[in-house]
Amino acid sequence: MSHIHVCLVSEQPIPNLTTVLQFKPDTVVLLKTKEMVEKASFLEKVIKEKGFDVHSETIEAYDINNVINVSESIIKRYRDCRVTLNITGGTKIGTLGTFQAFYTNDKEIFYVDTKDNKILSLSKGTEQTEIPIDVKISISDYLAVYGFEITSYVKDDGYIYARKDLTHYFAQTISSMPNFIPKLNFELHPYDENSPLPINASVPTDKNLHKLIVKLPGVALNGKNGIVISDHNSLMYLKGFWFEEYVYMIAKSLNPDELKLNVKGNWVTKARHTPKNEFDIMLSKGNRLFCISCKTANPDRKVGSQKNDRFFGGSSDEDTEEGIGRQFLYELVSLSDRALGLFGKRMLASARQIKDPAVRERARILNVELVDGKNIHTLKENLKQWLNR
Repeated sequence: MSHIHVCLVSEQPIPNLTTVLQFKPDTVVLLKTKEMVEKASFLEKVIKEKGFDVHSETIEAYDINNVINVSESIIKRYRDCRVTLNITGGTKIGTLGTFQAFYTNDKEIFYVDTKDNKILSLSKGTEQTEIPIDVKISISDYLAVYGFEITSYVKDDGYIYARKDLTHYFAQTISSMPNFIPKLNFELHPYDENSPLPINASVPTDKNLHKLIVKLPGVALNGKNGIVISDHNSLMYLKGFWFEEYVYMIAKSLNPDELKLNVKGNWVTKARHTPKNEFDIMLSKGNRLFCISCKTANPDRKVGSQKNDRFFGGSSDEDTEEGIGRQFLYELVSLSDRALGLFGKRMLASARQIKDPAVRERARILNVELVDGKNIHTLKENLKQWLNR
């Protein structure tokens, strides 16, 4: 008997993709409103790429009779098939209408509880049961159903492990030599991958550091406490990429389902110039996506004024200087809201301590995990708890 699986398209497509991948139906029917046409197209594309037969039907968001009629027509059309409904998502009218039609016709109804990693079976005449979610949604598929297409990421991390000893050395200096990283950041801040070379910088008089740092391509010692940088990749590593690599290695040691570094891509739009974005680190576990933003700049450095900031409690009458840590948080929240939906999780990892209590409190309110300063030494344990929370 063929299995026909019906889903309500909403702003949160992951529950729909979850039941499709878990139950593997023969045909998927997406019920969309006119407001969800674009969302439905993203979801339909991913489902088709997985090899499923899929098509969409339109329902009226706030007309319960229309929703019931469309639902009953689907049930009648597939009278000789097993027809099931994923009730997760949609407007309240859409949910009520589809539930009434499917429940009255003794059809199986499912609700996805992503937070607790289970699918609830709400079928008529039977006791409610729980089905453990047993699917692994790839990072590319997760982002694709939200309209983001990956164009590149780090595919070969061999170079990261080639300089891992130096990376760990930098991480250790956060407590042993707290002024080293801030000083190095300050000296290298004006330069980027297009800056003329060579560039001079100062480093502590430490034999272990000297031994490790000269292994970087294009880096040589310059006296007792200086280096000369003649390679742009080494420059960017010393400027802050080392911290991304450190967090990446720690995350990889926890064996997530998938892990990607420097994820770049485009948002699918009808605009002539498609907007682009980049994510530092993304990892997946089951049907959830985790995003980590990595920063080495001073989070308390003042960067100007902020008016009427809905994230930080500003008003139209306020004009106060803010630390760059607030911008870090704002950027992460703004981007992750669009790419992760309700079911993804986000972390701000700062190599330097975030002292601003307003940022820490706002991070708590916005469900952004913070790891900073000396806590970097317990990053592995923090990450492990975060992934399983």
